[in-house]
Amino acid sequence: MDAKYSKICRMAIIVFTVALAGGFTAMANAIFVIVSIGLGVLLFYVCKTSVEEVVVDERDERVSERAAKVAMEIFATINALAGIILIALRNEYPEYTYIGFALAFSACALIILYSVLYGYYNKRYGYGPYDEE
Repeated sequence: MDAKYSKICRMAIIVFTVALAGGFTAMANAIFVIVSIGLGVLLFYVCKTSVEEVVVDERDERVSERAAKVAMEIFATINALAGIILIALRNEYPEYTYIGFALAFSACALIILYSVLYGYYNKRYGYGPYDEE
């Protein structure tokens, strides 16, 4: 299978898996949700490993890294702001206070996780602090 058909195959599997899992969730059937997600992961893996040509180069890796970093930054910022707003509105809407705390703490946890992983990979690949003499 070439890269184009592999991408189409993976997108179809994602759409089908989400539709199945959503339908089974609406029917409140947890077993089928788990089975459909597991089947989707298995089919995704088979589709991805059947590619016979090189599909990733250094540029793609760099673009992927940058996109992941920006997505994480945007998600953490929106979570933190939404959490702060919900906490600030606790007098008018007390039922949303716990949701605000959950959003704010999850943003903090995401930032801490990013910092820890950044430090780990920084050490692993040898980009330590510069020794200034």
